[in-house]
Amino acid sequence: MKLLFQLAVIGMVIFVGSFRGYSQINLRYPENETLKYDEVITAYQFLAEQYEKASLFEIGKTDIGKPLHLFIITQDGDFESILNGKTDKCIIFINNGIHPGEPPGIDASIQLSMDILSGHNKMDRLLDNTVLCIVPVYSIGGALNRSPFNRSNQETPPEAGFRGNGKNLDLNRDFVKMDSKNARSLIRAFHKINPHIFLDTHTTNGSDHQYAITLIPTIYQKLPKPMSGYFNEIMLPALYDKMKETGYEMTPYVNWIHRDPSHGIASYFDAPRVSTGFASLFNSYAFMTENHVYKEFNQLVQSVYNFMFALTEYANDHHDKIISTRKMADEFTSSMNYFTSKWESDTTKFETIIFKGYETGMKESAISGLQVFSYYRDKPYEKEIPFYKYFIALEDISKPYAYLIPQAWERAIHSLEINGVEMKQISKDTIIEVEVYYITGVKYSQQPSNGHFRNRNIEVRKETQSIQFYKGDYAIEMNQRRNRFIMEMLEPTTIDSYLSWNFFDPVFDRREYFSSLGFEKNALKYLDKNPDFKQEFEKRKSEDKDFAEDHYAQMRFIYSNSPYQEKSYRRYPVYRIEEYMNLPVD
Repeated sequence: MKLLFQLAVIGMVIFVGSFRGYSQINLRYPENETLKYDEVITAYQFLAEQYEKASLFEIGKTDIGKPLHLFIITQDGDFESILNGKTDKCIIFINNGIHPGEPPGIDASIQLSMDILSGHNKMDRLLDNTVLCIVPVYSIGGALNRSPFNRSNQETPPEAGFRGNGKNLDLNRDFVKMDSKNARSLIRAFHKINPHIFLDTHTTNGSDHQYAITLIPTIYQKLPKPMSGYFNEIMLPALYDKMKETGYEMTPYVNWIHRDPSHGIASYFDAPRVSTGFASLFNSYAFMTENHVYKEFNQLVQSVYNFMFALTEYANDHHDKIISTRKMADEFTSSMNYFTSKWESDTTKFETIIFKGYETGMKESAISGLQVFSYYRDKPYEKEIPFYKYFIALEDISKPYAYLIPQAWERAIHSLEINGVEMKQISKDTIIEVEVYYITGVKYSQQPSNGHFRNRNIEVRKETQSIQFYKGDYAIEMNQRRNRFIMEMLEPTTIDSYLSWNFFDPVFDRREYFSSLGFEKNALKYLDKNPDFKQEFEKRKSEDKDFAEDHYAQMRFIYSNSPYQEKSYRRYPVYRIEEYMNLPVD
């Protein structure tokens, strides 16, 4: 099978054990243990060999040097259509082990695969209208770095993987910058397959409550209208109802506001750097399960298993609606004229939900003897609490006809290519009038964020200039279903723009400047040729004593307000064409 990225069907390797009729697959979650990485891959290898409906593929490399795997289950066994995004079925993409110390989804996905493929409880019916694509373990380096000491607040499983990958990156902060081979491999596969639904499995320790599983859905207001209403009003309520029937009732992720959840919780804003925020930019219905670290591992696996089942069953039963709303959203995205660039939680508006928590208070620590905040598990409660699920659009940005990027900025161009952005190259050297941004304000991070000293609080001003472009520079016309992603990456002030992640940092450096001695003659000439500016300069001297007594400040004032100041200093090297233009492109 020859595809645009290298694929290899994996053969069978059997290991000894027993669970639910599979002597070759030794799932140990009933004993609160999670499988090791090699055991996970071996289990999928066995299932791929055993069933024609399943196959295991290598979809690229990871930072640890081992391949990233993708396990696909489909009723007709037509894997090539799925891998080329040509199937007419509803595709669910499940990503496990992004943080290998949070492994419930790893074991649950194997159990789900076993049950569907074997027809357990007639579960093979779930394949009538759906396809399952499962990443067994995403952070392989983290999974191999296994220890009983990795999750200090976790009792079971007794051993688990490490949060960082082979490059010590948090892969759930790498979807935009793609510093890892893991991300580049996964994202290429994501775009080839083009899933309708995306699920990422996690475990959290943020608070204590009665639930084994909580849910972070992507912020529905960020989705285009054909999807947002359906997601918020129909799909999400149905999934919560389904989970209630399983005995593993689910609540929204406990993103508390005042430490004690009884005072209210708020929706988690999933920025593009994280998995669900990234997937939703491409109009996938995106979910993140957050199991509760303080429950037994067995309960965590069973709860996320039930969510995977509920999600697959819902997708199978409502595939037409999911596929059609997404198709409409893609069309809507390509024609939208404005995109929201900044969001803020609406603290004035909330819904009430029934929440099952524990009373809180202060108690004496057995270690320090001091009073510490605690949850009292012997005092459970069930009460209504406010749920702040709404966000306000703070700022919209108009869509240009096209963006232009000089070929020198190859990292940004390569990242856009990996994400399937359609680009054309300018066919000849040419001067084009464009809208440019100048960076007028920025805060440089003093601490690293996942390997980057980020640029924050970016402020810009606009002006129109005629810029020299060269043959081979890139033009991105804004008529694509990836428009939301393009604008999130290329508009400088968005939360996870390429500028914020240091893709364009050289523009913050001066390459030309002046010396107060050498510039004096040219400064005098400029003042003589520009009497209005000279008058402004003299006025500043007469009104500002400190300025009048500072020779260097006067030279800097003249330099910064003259053509001697380099035009490229702090000029953002991604340019906007506002109106249609017949660009010279190949």
